[in-house]
Amino acid sequence: MKAQAMSSYIQLATQIEKLKKEAEAARKREIAETIANIKRAIELFGLTADDLGLGRGGKKRGRKASKQAPAKTAGGKKRRGRPPKSAAARKAGRKAGRKAAKKAGRKSAGGDKRSVVAPKYRDSATGTTWTGRGKQPKWLAAAIQSGKKLEDFKI
Repeated sequence: MKAQAMSSYIQLATQIEKLKKEAEAARKREIAETIANIKRAIELFGLTADDLGLGRGGKKRGRKASKQAPAKTAGGKKRRGRPPKSAAARKAGRKAGRKAAKKAGRKSAGGDKRSVVAPKYRDSATGTTWTGRGKQPKWLAAAIQSGKKLEDFKI
């Protein structure tokens, strides 16, 4: 069984290499045909580089080329969207946000990201508390399982 699987893997690997070579040959052939067609059309219509938007003079058509090379992620793929801000720009943005929040008389989003919520339930034996948000703590779940009610722990 293993020998058969190994031979099929080797066969598949050789087929992949063969297909890669065929694909590259087809690509080169199609590029050559496309270039020949373009050259014929340029001659037939008397087109210039400026007409195609490739020249430096005259009106520029189409999309402008980016001045900055596209950013890449750790995997080497191109990123989309805005380029990442520098550390100094992020810091300046946070300072501006805090100042605006102070003027408005509210807590800034840049400082403490979580708002403090008052606890709603307390275990009288240990003094531990729960706000009522998120998953129920084990001490409360165990107490409810033993027959107590949630209202018994309300503060």
